[in-house]
Amino acid sequence: TMTDPWVKAATTGMTAAFGTLRNPTDRDLVVMSASSGAAATMELHETAMVDGKMAMRPKQGGFQVPAHGSHELKPGGDHLMLIDLTGPVQPGADLRITLTLADASTVTFTAVGKVFAGGNESYQPSPGGSGLPMPSRPTGSMTMGG
Repeated sequence: TMTDPWVKAATTGMTAAFGTLRNPTDRDLVVMSASSGAAATMELHETAMVDGKMAMRPKQGGFQVPAHGSHELKPGGDHLMLIDLTGPVQPGADLRITLTLADASTVTFTAVGKVFAGGNESYQPSPGGSGLPMPSRPTGSMTMGG
């Protein structure tokens, strides 16, 4: 499930989604991908120190959610990146997001648009990543809840 999901409000380009993934099962789960009608593409991202400054980059191997545990998606940390928005993300708007797990099962939740001024990371593409340029300040963040 996803707890307290939200997406950073943005008019065009990219934004991010945050929240807390919760795993009530007896087995470890891995989130491998995400999708939404609100963006042409979504990527799982992490924030890491690159050349002395914080940069976001695609997360290799997905988000690990331990059995009976959780994994937080937050500004300055792991998050879901929405790339090439299909329209503005307004404060208060509801966005449906679907996560695909390693076992091919899916989890769908609704995240709310929210004004957020934080997040000042740059983008560091990984080998085989989208190679899309990212703004130095992400235009969105999301909290997952469900």
